[in-house]
Amino acid sequence: MTDHDEHSVLETAQMMLVQHPLCDRCLGRQFAWLGTGTSNENRGYSIKLTLCMIADDELKSGSKESGERTFAVLAGNGMFVPAKTIAAKNSIVYEDSNSCHLCFIEGNSIFDRIPNIADRMVGIADQVEFETFLAGSIPSPLLVERQDEMTATYSTLHSETLKSHFNRLVGIQLQELLGKSVDFEKPDVVFVYDMDRDEVELQVNPIFIYGRYRKLVRGIPQSRWDCKKCKGRGCKECEDTGRKYPDSISEYVGIPAQQCAGGSRFKFHAAGREDVDVLMLGKGRPFVVEISKPRVRKPDLLEMTQTINQEAGGKIEVHDLELTDRHRLQKLKEDASSNIKEYAAVIQTEGSVTDEAIQRVIQSFQGVVIEQRTPNRVSHRRSDLVREKKVHEVQITRQEDGVLEAFFKVQGGTYIKELISGDEGRTRPSVAEILGTACLCKELNVTAIYGGEN
Repeated sequence: MTDHDEHSVLETAQMMLVQHPLCDRCLGRQFAWLGTGTSNENRGYSIKLTLCMIADDELKSGSKESGERTFAVLAGNGMFVPAKTIAAKNSIVYEDSNSCHLCFIEGNSIFDRIPNIADRMVGIADQVEFETFLAGSIPSPLLVERQDEMTATYSTLHSETLKSHFNRLVGIQLQELLGKSVDFEKPDVVFVYDMDRDEVELQVNPIFIYGRYRKLVRGIPQSRWDCKKCKGRGCKECEDTGRKYPDSISEYVGIPAQQCAGGSRFKFHAAGREDVDVLMLGKGRPFVVEISKPRVRKPDLLEMTQTINQEAGGKIEVHDLELTDRHRLQKLKEDASSNIKEYAAVIQTEGSVTDEAIQRVIQSFQGVVIEQRTPNRVSHRRSDLVREKKVHEVQITRQEDGVLEAFFKVQGGTYIKELISGDEGRTRPSVAEILGTACLCKELNVTAIYGGEN
């Protein structure tokens, strides 16, 4: 009927229609990336209309058999009303079809469900606060398989998937109904429709809150610490609490934050961690708390700050809370080992220490790289590795006989207690090694953290 070189799209479309009934939308999306400024439905209608005009010309110019075959296909599998009208006038017999091969489920087109689906999505939208959204779907595996077969059979390079076409149309309708903006990168919420189950779901993306915490009391772990013996179930050793420590920084911050945002759970992420017996002073340690499924996306951060600090009862305090994103969280983790950290320590020495020995320590740790093998005290939960860490500065003063005060400025991830004691040779050089006497860190405080987050 047509010359392949000049009308390959039309030939391909006609071959598709000979094999399967296709609605205007589904025929049009087989050529979705050819031409712009129109819809798949108009594209499919135009292809059928062009084929119809060519067939009508063949009827009128004497190629009756070819024209009749085309009209039978367009009126039947094409479900094309103009072709049905001409077929009736010319007594052309065709097998009527009412179900598109690529979009019908249980007797109707998935596209015809869109108004109802959009209304149902709007009905669940008032559950949460949001400004941006995205429409998504779980397509029918049967329809996906049929489209894949169609693409492979006709080697179509310009087709659009059912999922992409469907999501776009739902998104357009939702945008009109909700008056909200579509965001393809970082939407607040995602509406998802399951085609086979005919169910709608609202997926609420988490919010991220950045801040800094100061730990003002010793004996508080950064994260929840369950009893090792009963693994959180409760036993005599933990007095049925299930906990080794009754509280944690993550809970002091995360629980009020979750409640303020109306979320379902929280995750606490910090730029490193201090030991249970170490204070976090100065401006505090940077952290991000991630709140899952928040009903409130813009909580009152001043109120949240006041609530956290009040409920913590002076044990910890937070400040400078601000809404952030996942990128900030990732950067927080990446920077944790490269940030610069400052510590104040009280050191107990076994033997007497001369002023000359103290000066040797100060001079030995000016911008040097040390080697630290994973400390004995954490070797049960950390890989046994040798890590290189830079020590920028060490200052030591004598407090009294056998007691020194020390200041350390080091790369993030440096084990200060082991830098002091040497940890049986696992950290070299160490303060103890240079002083020539055993040393023990009696008290340690983090006084500053700065670097990429500042």
